[in-house]
Amino acid sequence: MFKNFDKVFKYTFRNQADTKSYKSMMVIVSLILLALPIVIMLIVNNVQQKDDGKIKPSGASAIYVVNEEAPNTDFNLLNYAGIENYDNIKYISYDSVDEALEVANRGTDILVLRIYKDEGEIKSTLIVPESCTISKGDADNFNEFIDKNQMMFTVLGSGVSLNNLGQMSMSVENDVYNASGYMKGESLLENKEEAEAVAANSIKSTVNYIVVYVTMFVMYMVILMYGNSIAQNVVMEKESKLMDTMLVSVKPQALVFGKMLGILAAGFLQLFTWVISLVVGFIVGCKIVEAKGGNLGIISFIKSMPEMGIFTPLNIVLAILTILFGVLLYASLSCLAGAISNNREEAATNNSVFIVVLLASFYVVLFCGLGAEGGVMPLWMMFIPPVAAMVLPATLLMGNISMGLGLLAVLFVVLLAVVLTILAGKLYKMMSLYKGNRVKLSKAIGMLFSKA
Repeated sequence: MFKNFDKVFKYTFRNQADTKSYKSMMVIVSLILLALPIVIMLIVNNVQQKDDGKIKPSGASAIYVVNEEAPNTDFNLLNYAGIENYDNIKYISYDSVDEALEVANRGTDILVLRIYKDEGEIKSTLIVPESCTISKGDADNFNEFIDKNQMMFTVLGSGVSLNNLGQMSMSVENDVYNASGYMKGESLLENKEEAEAVAANSIKSTVNYIVVYVTMFVMYMVILMYGNSIAQNVVMEKESKLMDTMLVSVKPQALVFGKMLGILAAGFLQLFTWVISLVVGFIVGCKIVEAKGGNLGIISFIKSMPEMGIFTPLNIVLAILTILFGVLLYASLSCLAGAISNNREEAATNNSVFIVVLLASFYVVLFCGLGAEGGVMPLWMMFIPPVAAMVLPATLLMGNISMGLGLLAVLFVVLLAVVLTILAGKLYKMMSLYKGNRVKLSKAIGMLFSKA
């Protein structure tokens, strides 16, 4: 039944993979996927390191304060806040802006701060004297200092009692405990491993969504691209009238299986090359960021994956198996369309069954899974093979299904893929020399079973 299957497979695979467009796409996309995570992680790490919470210095050695609401308030209390670059500034009070500017013009590093009340709110205006050499950007840094310490400025500006204001301006010590750690007096912030675990858990739901929908879209695009190609290739010999000659040396089942698997092998080679490039990109990005002293949440998540049961070797094997047979399942539908067609036009029309099933599964996942809590897809999706092919690989990778149920769901996908593939081979054999009117899929299946 499978005589010369290997020759058909090799020939089809070579025709798919040995083209300039195929090789160019594989190389270009691989390089993009390799570089993308590295670039993104480096950018995020640089932003985090620059945005370390410190306020840049304003360059002012003194601030002349005109507080219209509470003229006698001593703003030197702000130095007790202990904020770097703003803990050694001299604040001097004046009765009017004109007076403050007149004195400030005698120096080059003095700013004037006016505080007033407007519509019941305390507001401030920072003025740069004519003789001041402080740049606009450095002066804006003092405005940032005001924004981050609005409560203290409001209290000082409104003339509220200054008792215990020094205590209010002091930093508050804080800590984080889990329930068991609190009883033992062990802080999460003191335990680096537990702190990383907390960070990892906080992004797990986000990673769930990303992995599920990236997997779904990749599967959708791969199936869509290669499904139509399979239907067109299966019908090629019928249209070119070479069928009669070829059937002397190649059985119909060997022909259809060889073509389908040859095309899928080329697709899987591309897909797994891209996945490997992406994984290597993440690994390299993590190593570079760690070498720079960075600590991104995604790195903590990756380190915690074994403890969280995510991306374990068995889960990866099952996910790959689901991808292989999931694509095979949809490919067998395209084979069915090609098997009952006599030319490319008929194959395109009959292939509508494949398109309907693909789109239906895609939208079921998109709309029924979009609001899933924490990105965990509903369990019922795992036991409808066309839908499971979309979401089961990601669900297995993220450890969101028990191993027993996961194996059962994978078995359903495998069984349906095998049954449809065998059915496609039998239909192709039955219709290989058919010369009558166009046969629809439903009629062909009816003829097959009635014949049996």
